[in-house]
Amino acid sequence: MSIRPFHHQRPLVAVALAYGAGVWAGVYFEWIPLVFAAGLFIAVLAAFLQYKLGRKWIAGAMGAAVFLGMLLSGLAFHPSLPPEGNYLVEGIAAEDMVLREDGKAAGYLEKVTVTGETGTYTMPRVYWTYYYDEETAFLPWDGQQVRFSAYLYHPQGKTNPYGFDFRLFLLQKGAIAGVSGAKEAEVIASPGRGMASFFYQAKNSLSERLRAVFGDGSALPEAVLLGDKSRLPEEVQDGFSSAGVAHVLAVSGLHVGLLVGVLQWILRRWLNPRQRMIALGIFLFCYCALLNFSAPVVRAAILVLVGGMRRIIRRSRDDLTTLAAAFLLLLLFRPLDLFSASFQLSFGAVLGIVLFKPSLMKTMDFIRIPFPKESLSITASATAGIALPTIQVFHRFSAIGLVINPLVCCIFAVLLPVYTVILVIGCIYLPLGQAVAFPVTRAADWIIRGIEWVGNLPFASFSIPAIPWYAVCALIASGLICSRYVVLSTKKKALIAAGLVIITAAFWHGTACRDVQYVQLEMGQADAALILDGSETVLIDTGEYGGDVVSYLQATGRKADHVIITHMHTDHFQGMEQLLKAQIPIGEVIVPEGAFLAQIDNGALALKAELEILGIPIHEWAAGDQLKMERVCIEVTWPYPGTVRPAMDANRYPLVLLCRMDGVSLLSASDIVGEFEGYAAKDADILKVSHHGSKNSTGEEFLSFVSPGTALITANADSKTLPHPDTLSRLAQAGISVYNTGKTGAIHIRIRDGEAILVPYFSQGDEP
Repeated sequence: MSIRPFHHQRPLVAVALAYGAGVWAGVYFEWIPLVFAAGLFIAVLAAFLQYKLGRKWIAGAMGAAVFLGMLLSGLAFHPSLPPEGNYLVEGIAAEDMVLREDGKAAGYLEKVTVTGETGTYTMPRVYWTYYYDEETAFLPWDGQQVRFSAYLYHPQGKTNPYGFDFRLFLLQKGAIAGVSGAKEAEVIASPGRGMASFFYQAKNSLSERLRAVFGDGSALPEAVLLGDKSRLPEEVQDGFSSAGVAHVLAVSGLHVGLLVGVLQWILRRWLNPRQRMIALGIFLFCYCALLNFSAPVVRAAILVLVGGMRRIIRRSRDDLTTLAAAFLLLLLFRPLDLFSASFQLSFGAVLGIVLFKPSLMKTMDFIRIPFPKESLSITASATAGIALPTIQVFHRFSAIGLVINPLVCCIFAVLLPVYTVILVIGCIYLPLGQAVAFPVTRAADWIIRGIEWVGNLPFASFSIPAIPWYAVCALIASGLICSRYVVLSTKKKALIAAGLVIITAAFWHGTACRDVQYVQLEMGQADAALILDGSETVLIDTGEYGGDVVSYLQATGRKADHVIITHMHTDHFQGMEQLLKAQIPIGEVIVPEGAFLAQIDNGALALKAELEILGIPIHEWAAGDQLKMERVCIEVTWPYPGTVRPAMDANRYPLVLLCRMDGVSLLSASDIVGEFEGYAAKDADILKVSHHGSKNSTGEEFLSFVSPGTALITANADSKTLPHPDTLSRLAQAGISVYNTGKTGAIHIRIRDGEAILVPYFSQGDEP
């Protein structure tokens, strides 16, 4: 008996996979409108032929799905934008503006009109930030129409390896541009946003009632019922994440499934199946709107509705086809969600259950009690499904989560309906709701403490570096081979999967880069660089925000063996906060002699105190001190010992470093001022230009003595003052090749036996 190909057995799954590939290609390949126009024509034609001629055209439908995915994601990822510049902005505030820790107000505007010298433009949604002025106290709320003058900018994409993609983040929120400022701001009307404002106000009312009912213990019910984790302490969220149970804090399939199950149980007595589906559809739409149509909630709602419809029309249930339908429906309207971590985790968990649960149930026949057997198989299969996105996004994996997940899910399966009932009671009669909530809150506190304790155990979770694309493909193929959808014996499946993994691991190890590497990260008007010599890592400054530094270290599986802070200005040391918070192992911190006696920025002394509490040694270095590794030697050329005076400008006495890396020398000049740079000058092949290319540094005599062939500058791409034209002129006259991280992104230099290969993150001069 012949076996039909997979794409003939489950055509919707094949089309969904093809569409997902098209969405990915539309973002990561160059967008050519003609290609997408042709793709749309092919998609329509193939769909017509598919309808007329049947399954023999499935391959054509898959090709059409690829082109349609490219078209929709390309349009979403490359919106038409007004030129950057100053504009008069009008728009409606979408939800209330919030105050950030940096003193800025932030939020979104909808139905935006901007008017400037180049004309008038309309946009559906923009991201709005401005410094909050307590005197004017301008903080608009949801639905107010505002008018103000601001600078419109195009959001920047990813500029560092493994770094944060701000542009993609905003596009996933529906915001195609950003506006900064609120000059002469005023509220001109309060039209509201219709149904969106209604659900937003309803959510706020429910949040207020939860706080009234649960008091100080309202943060957890707000998170699991309304998806708002803003009031949940960071240490609690970190503890849940380390314990591998962070999914219970985000409203997803577990929460939707429980609520739907309770509602179905109630409605079963009065409504027939079709009526129940209509009622469930209305409930799920309202719940999705209440949670701002977040991807996990919409995914769970679509799965419930598609599964219910299949039962009503009496079609045989196929979980994989149902998941494919949900995948297609969601990405047709929001194609960029494919790149969202929450989307990948939610679909990965369900896919893991669909693929692996039946096989795991069979292997657990030795467990005679149904409940633990079911719970363990669901937990293990869901964990397998989210393993790859978890590693690729967070670079950590929770081992203990496999053990405690069934218990935690059971606990929250009880807590969720209990919270719902107490909320209803509190809405009817507040004192009774408060009385019932008190013991539940105390019990929840103990549960939270227990999960935090488990999450803080030394073996709870461990770091895993990012996996290359070919290894991801091999692991996915191995997982599919081991699933019930491949008709082979268990022995053959295991042998094929193991062979794939072994071959991939050997190739990964054999192709690993063993060169010395220098990476100048793009940090705007701040500094951070890495030197990689075998397993040792040197971090030279951490930038003002160290998120991308942390991501790079975690993704490459590295510790910060030596952290050199060239001087105590925030654009050089403040990123240490993120390193410490992420628990990146730090071997030592090196600062210039007298670093804490100079004119330093706020937070420097607090950082010193925190490092001392953590037991991380701090060493003060001066000219002549050296750090020697296998193929790298870093020598301090400035400041001279005993020359630093208290209360002097820290830019006069930063650490200037001569880095000799396997035959290539690089002089990292930090922010040294021109009057002292002659003392620090050393002959070098590459110069990391001082102070972002300021006018008063990098003089002609200094350049003549150093005589570099290449210069690296760290500055914002849109800066009008840095690097200064005079500095660029001096570099050009000396015949030095210049790379500005603001225009090139991160600069990666691979060095072997005296030869250096310099690779910018994106082509010099291209828009990031």
